[in-house]
Amino acid sequence: MDVFLLPVGSAKPGGEPQFQTYCEPPPDPVPDGVEGHAQGRSFFGRMADGFRKAMAEGEAEERRQEDGHAPSESGSRSTRFIKRRLAAAVAEQRLLWHLRHATAARLHHPTTMTSAQALEMAIAECKKDFAKHRLWCIIDTVIVVAQTPLAFVPGPNFVAYYFIFRAVGHFFSMRGAQKGMNAALWTTHPSGPLSDLQQALTLEPSARTERIAAIAATLGLARLAAFMRRVVDRSVILRV
Repeated sequence: MDVFLLPVGSAKPGGEPQFQTYCEPPPDPVPDGVEGHAQGRSFFGRMADGFRKAMAEGEAEERRQEDGHAPSESGSRSTRFIKRRLAAAVAEQRLLWHLRHATAARLHHPTTMTSAQALEMAIAECKKDFAKHRLWCIIDTVIVVAQTPLAFVPGPNFVAYYFIFRAVGHFFSMRGAQKGMNAALWTTHPSGPLSDLQQALTLEPSARTERIAAIAATLGLARLAAFMRRVVDRSVILRV
């Protein structure tokens, strides 16, 4: 599994540049007919079905927005809100979900840091993620249990799918983060293009967009440009 330590923000005065781990695993297959197979399934089987359904919705909505389309306007206001939240959760937790199955992971990092620094940074991020997702897994599991009768009624139910997705997703993220805390999982690989990406963040918006697209092509990361656009735009908003 290839994981990239991306520079996502310039250094603050007296501080260090900001980095974030990132990967592009292939999308999971979209499940068919989840609602029609609920009868006879165990509680945890139905939880898994609901998770796969919600993840497919989140993947579809995330790809819509990455392709430059406005957020989906179909369905009720609550359904549209949930779809946006699903898309954000998929983008945030995808790496950890896939990391839980990994037997080895190669960490690509900018040449401006040592392999030891990069590994320390990745493990520290996993430790922080483990604590966060453990807490939210407990909270969302309690919510799912409380609304179980609503969760498994026939027909699409985005509210129920959302809370099932959160509970299962946080559990998977916790498992992935736990595995990522093991230094033996990782090997490191210095990457010149990632150093170029760090420099690209200092450019004007138009030049930055063009440079990031070129770096993404070099690294073979089809969704990197959309990810960086989202992260950089958010960091600009937070600085204002």
